[in-house]
Amino acid sequence: MPDQRESFGPGRVLAQVTAIVALPLLGGVIIGLIADGVFETSPLLVLSGLALGSLVTAVTLSRYISNNAARLRAGAERRDPAATNERNSTGDS
Repeated sequence: MPDQRESFGPGRVLAQVTAIVALPLLGGVIIGLIADGVFETSPLLVLSGLALGSLVTAVTLSRYISNNAARLRAGAERRDPAATNERNSTGDS
């Protein structure tokens, strides 16, 4: 069934958001710790890795939210086009 939508349950969303947040942050910190051990620059590269991981997390999370919001909006329009037309005629977005 090609028209069947993927499940969008709370457990799946929680797992995806956890992976989006945790993996870049931990990766940046671990890479920073290793680089600090090699170059003996104690907290400098750990903090740089944390900052880079935070940046990657913010960008990835914002893309995740915008993609899924558009998908949910499109699904709502398919289910009830009259409500969407009514909402657009009143100026609400």
